[in-house]
Amino acid sequence: MSGVPIDTKPLFTPHMKPVFRPYHIAGIFAFFSWSIACSSLSHADFVEGDAALSSVTPHIPEPLLFDLVRPLGSQKGEMEVNVFTHQYPGKGALEWAPEIEYVFTDGYAIEFELPSENSSLEDYKVALQGTFYATPNALMVHGWQVIAKKNRDAGQYSADALYINGYRLSNAWSTLNMLGARHTGLDGNGKTTVLINNNLFYDYSQRLTYGIELNHEIDPKGQWRYRATPQIHFDFNQNITLQAGLGVSTLNEKKSVEPIFSMRLIYAL
Repeated sequence: MSGVPIDTKPLFTPHMKPVFRPYHIAGIFAFFSWSIACSSLSHADFVEGDAALSSVTPHIPEPLLFDLVRPLGSQKGEMEVNVFTHQYPGKGALEWAPEIEYVFTDGYAIEFELPSENSSLEDYKVALQGTFYATPNALMVHGWQVIAKKNRDAGQYSADALYINGYRLSNAWSTLNMLGARHTGLDGNGKTTVLINNNLFYDYSQRLTYGIELNHEIDPKGQWRYRATPQIHFDFNQNITLQAGLGVSTLNEKKSVEPIFSMRLIYAL
């Protein structure tokens, strides 16, 4: 973390077990209940927007944690801004990132992101995404994404490359999967990690979607770490969507199991 800390007293020590605070669980439960109520009372003529979609056709939801750069198959000129936040309850620090995404030509988009911790900017991040050809009525869509990131303090670089595949299983069920790799330390002393992202979604209504996202990382020694995040997506209107999830993760230095709360607010222009 960069910057001068305001208080040097640790908010979390190895002797403390990270637990969910009551307000985290209460907040998720309240949002869950409110989303169902609003979804059930929605007008029949509500048309779902594309603020939280991973593809225009066949209309597959977008993951909360490993989001896409606008939906696959988006048209030139489309733009999106969103803010992602996540926190490990008990640790105090809030990790968040403002993002802006733009489709510069049909099927191809670029994203700029500024990952931060509390009030400190941590990284500079840019991503490019492309869509492979798919027929208008296809149940499957696929594309690719590449990501470059530079740490602000250490000056270290990393690069990701991923293949994206989505499939519409039925009117309500769909899946999205990614497979790729991340290389860190581009000076020749880095390492390569296998990245896998699996998602299963259920569209409860036009406004409300349930999902579970699994993120896997396999290092050069074959050691596996994961993050599992059940989540809900709620469309306020055709342009604004809120995603929230509460899960567990071992994507930390100690590779220990710890809870994580994540949220993303999306506005599609």
